[in-house]
Amino acid sequence: MSDFSDFVKRLRSGAGAAGLGLTRADEFEARADAGLRLAAVALVLREGTEGPELLVIKRSEAEHDHWSGHLALPGGRVEPEDESLLATAARETSEEVGLDPRAGGEAIARLGTVRPQSPLAPRVSVTPFVFVAPPEFHATWEGGPGELTLSEEVAATFWFPVDELKRGGRSAVFRMVFAGVEREWPAYPSQHGLIWGITERILTEFLSLVE
Repeated sequence: MSDFSDFVKRLRSGAGAAGLGLTRADEFEARADAGLRLAAVALVLREGTEGPELLVIKRSEAEHDHWSGHLALPGGRVEPEDESLLATAARETSEEVGLDPRAGGEAIARLGTVRPQSPLAPRVSVTPFVFVAPPEFHATWEGGPGELTLSEEVAATFWFPVDELKRGGRSAVFRMVFAGVEREWPAYPSQHGLIWGITERILTEFLSLVE
């Protein structure tokens, strides 16, 4: 068994023990509660040359986008044609980066739904799904990994080593001034910028499954 296969096996086991399997993957949340819109994101994993890697995107700068320029996970809001939140995560990932995790990949876990903690945040609930990328996107693919095709919503993509995220932990702080008051959020450091907010909360749960 390869190191990556062993990692996926441990992740699947950890998710199952935490009650984060895919038994509810084809159901929408029973509540579109408190006016929250439904959305889903994908944590896409691949075998890297030095261990498992996670796909992270940098969102394009956009004036009216609350997450403009942020490091984030591919994903977006539910559309009427989506049969499930899992389908939303896969469709949005395919549209944003040209990688369809259902076309040769595998869904392995559904993490806890994240809801806004601040009244200033968009009224959206976000459900994360963990996928293994199709083989042709792995760094170990013969001839080299396939290239991603970015939509106008995505400025750049990065494959982050999972071990690097674990080592760095939430050791950084993101600061922003709201209404004249500086606020702070825990963040994961990276050479591409800080990962904070909803994405930090999702990564923290994900990393807890692979400790």
